[in-house]
Amino acid sequence: MKLSIIIPAYNAATYIETCLTSCVRQDLNPSDYEIIVVNDGSTDSTEALVTTYRESYPQIRLVTQENKGNGAARNTGVSNAKGDYIYFLDADDYIAENALGTLMGHIEKHALDFLGFSSKNVSDSDQKHSLKAGKDVALDPVMDGIDFLGIYNYKAEVWWYMVNRAFYLESGVSFYDRKFVQDSYLTPTLISKARRAAYTDYDVHRYRQSQNSITRRKSADHLHQHFKDLSFSVEQLYNLRKSLINSGVTNESALRRLHVKQQRYVFIIIVRALKSGLQRHHLKKMLTGFQALEAYPMDIFMTTTDYRSPVYRLLTFIFNRPYLLYPALRLYRLLRP
Repeated sequence: MKLSIIIPAYNAATYIETCLTSCVRQDLNPSDYEIIVVNDGSTDSTEALVTTYRESYPQIRLVTQENKGNGAARNTGVSNAKGDYIYFLDADDYIAENALGTLMGHIEKHALDFLGFSSKNVSDSDQKHSLKAGKDVALDPVMDGIDFLGIYNYKAEVWWYMVNRAFYLESGVSFYDRKFVQDSYLTPTLISKARRAAYTDYDVHRYRQSQNSITRRKSADHLHQHFKDLSFSVEQLYNLRKSLINSGVTNESALRRLHVKQQRYVFIIIVRALKSGLQRHHLKKMLTGFQALEAYPMDIFMTTTDYRSPVYRLLTFIFNRPYLLYPALRLYRLLRP
């Protein structure tokens, strides 16, 4: 079997049929791939919808477990996968029709460990117009993962690439049961270990951000956990960068990329602290910890072309200076609706 598509699903009844429809409308023989839906303790009709759907499509498999979180569901999918390659897809997203055959062609021809491709943001109203893939484009040069990190401003999310299953298992990476933004360190770790990695600007994935996504929930418990997990991401990226240095990696572009990504998460934390009402002493404690991880002040963040818009430059200037940051925090909260 060539490919396993792993779809964690928790209360995904609104979108799961669109997701599955996009997965079965592909230019692959049904016997060449499987679609593993991991029902993570849904309390809506997700399980019933998938059960009905798979009656018509034998490549769909349903695995049900108690609710353990998105990461645990992905791990369950991996443990059940039979394909030579793994692709993680979120239940509220979908993929272009008849696109997987092209990707698998690249993978098989070049024996890749890792293949990245393009993604497009869509709204619900775009759906009828966004099912067709973009024009097939040539594969970029094949390289090892360290060179890949140095050249590409990669996305952290797992839905923009496929990975060789044997390589994935050999890498030793896995998801935590309940953590947000795990992709932030899992993806670059995978890339750094790849022997043969490549990218194609082929328009395959459709990203749809639902109103219930983790970045839009605002309960106190959610925000506390989200800040904690973002801080963990900063630490994990620091550990990855240091481990590569200690192992003899000298590719300055790759190491700088990881440093930039690390500081970008600090930038995100500060922005969300401004918007969420996080108390000043909590933010100050986090920033003090980031200093030890070489993530604050964000001195590397603005030295690349990745994030050099005027807005980024202005905000980073303010965020890097506590005598400006904390008054700005207080003023923003006074003026916001």
